[in-house]
Amino acid sequence: MRYTLFNTPILSSILRVISKIILKIIRWRVVGSLPDKQRKYVLVVAPHTSNWDFILFVLAVSVLRLKPSVLIKSTLFVGPLGWFLRYCGAIPVNRTQANSLVNYIASIYEERDEFVLIITPEGTRSANPNWKRGFHHVATTAEVPILVVYVDSKIKTIGIEGLMEPTDDVDADIGQLKKFYDSKSGLKRDNYAS
Repeated sequence: MRYTLFNTPILSSILRVISKIILKIIRWRVVGSLPDKQRKYVLVVAPHTSNWDFILFVLAVSVLRLKPSVLIKSTLFVGPLGWFLRYCGAIPVNRTQANSLVNYIASIYEERDEFVLIITPEGTRSANPNWKRGFHHVATTAEVPILVVYVDSKIKTIGIEGLMEPTDDVDADIGQLKKFYDSKSGLKRDNYAS
């Protein structure tokens, strides 16, 4: 087993307690639950409008006892920062090789008994009506469902909506997701475009 921040014995338990306390202090809550029997899926979260989303999500992931991975550009994996990013579950990627990246991630799903990849479909913290399709390509290539998770600052909630089976119609699937996320409010509301 590869240890990360979210499954290191003792440390992950301490982080869980601290996360619960911080969420209570800032009056945010986590609602919903992870799928019981599904051990592999692509987790999409939106609206992604601020760097603070990362902190909120670390707190939520810890409370939920999730052991996720995220994709981060390979140029950041230098020295101690590279070690720390890997320890947080990050996978270095070269964004110029999109097709081979999808196949590479699909191979990770195939090799592991358990694998959750977090992706923000907007691909940026700025307003972007043209979502990246990579999350959908990964889910269909790896033949795994998509777990829909949201941030809603109006009600200070990080919520799990549920699983979505991707279809062959990428545009329809993204349209359905956008319609759902349009009712949510990110931390910086002006940074979200439907």
